[in-house]
Amino acid sequence: MHCAIRLLPGILLLSGAAGARADLVPSPGQLDFRYQAVGTTSEPKATTLINTGSQSLNIVAVTPASGVYARAGGTCGAAPFSLAPQASCTIGHTFTPTSAKLFYQTLTVTLSGGSSVNFGLAGEGALGYLEITPPSIWYLPVPVGSSSPELTASLFNNRVVPMHVLQFLPSPVVNAFVRTGGTCPEPPFEVSAFGGCTLAYTFRPTAVGLASMTLDIMGSSGSFVLALAGEGLPELPLFGDGFEAAAPAPVP
Repeated sequence: MHCAIRLLPGILLLSGAAGARADLVPSPGQLDFRYQAVGTTSEPKATTLINTGSQSLNIVAVTPASGVYARAGGTCGAAPFSLAPQASCTIGHTFTPTSAKLFYQTLTVTLSGGSSVNFGLAGEGALGYLEITPPSIWYLPVPVGSSSPELTASLFNNRVVPMHVLQFLPSPVVNAFVRTGGTCPEPPFEVSAFGGCTLAYTFRPTAVGLASMTLDIMGSSGSFVLALAGEGLPELPLFGDGFEAAAPAPVP
């Protein structure tokens, strides 16, 4: 994944009359929201407008944010407004990416007299992704009515943003596969960036023969699959004393 430090090309801190060049300074010149999960809204971040001169400045317009960026508070208020010498105020914005890509926007603060200063907004939409290890669980054959040892699969989000697990969908529903533990809660739940949890299942066959099931793990960034399979052997016969006979050896 590429670096989150991005610079907008060609942004001028101030344009227009030469005498006003050092008066209004935005800090930072580019506000970087870094990575944000697609479809979610960031916490507000602020750009500070600083009047570094000895004269009051009259701000007559500020380009409104659009698209994935939205104005969110700050102390500057709506234009027109004035900034006293050596005073400052803030303009806040939020970032709500609509897809997994980079988003840039340049906003312009226009001063009375026609000069202007630009500042940038930058951010990248990102999606969580689950690594499932192992992707398939195969149980050794066990007799009908018996239980296999518990086996575990790990779910790991290998991205820099959280991911929401919305639903577990077994297909088809096979009652022989029984969830018996693990650290994952029941959906919905969130898997943090570079975080994970586990799912543990036991195989308790109800019929002789092969059984299989896929568990679709539905997330905010797509569907991820865990496969389960096992074989039921004939049920162990009972001797007259109530003890079970030895399990037959699996047929090679």
